[in-house]
Amino acid sequence: MPTAPLIFPDRWFEAGVVTAESAADFARLAAAKPEKSVRYWYWLAFRDYTEEKGRLSAEECRAFFALGQSEPDANLGGAIMAHIRHERACPASISVAGML
Repeated sequence: MPTAPLIFPDRWFEAGVVTAESAADFARLAAAKPEKSVRYWYWLAFRDYTEEKGRLSAEECRAFFALGQSEPDANLGGAIMAHIRHERACPASISVAGML
């Protein structure tokens, strides 16, 4: 059964989580494993970026937390926000916002 190609939303590019090159790589990987959900690939891309980047800046924490807040998939959005709240550079305002 053919599946639709993996397409990242514009906000993921705007936040810097994916580039055209990395999105193409993840789309290629997703095409080879159609049993994996879109959520799986988005989370993998997010974790790949944060692990390669290392320590995030406060600005990146804000941008990624906002990405999580705007994510239509509540499970994925919650996972992104929880991950960001544990970053050392996470501003206190984000930590508190995540607890409300």
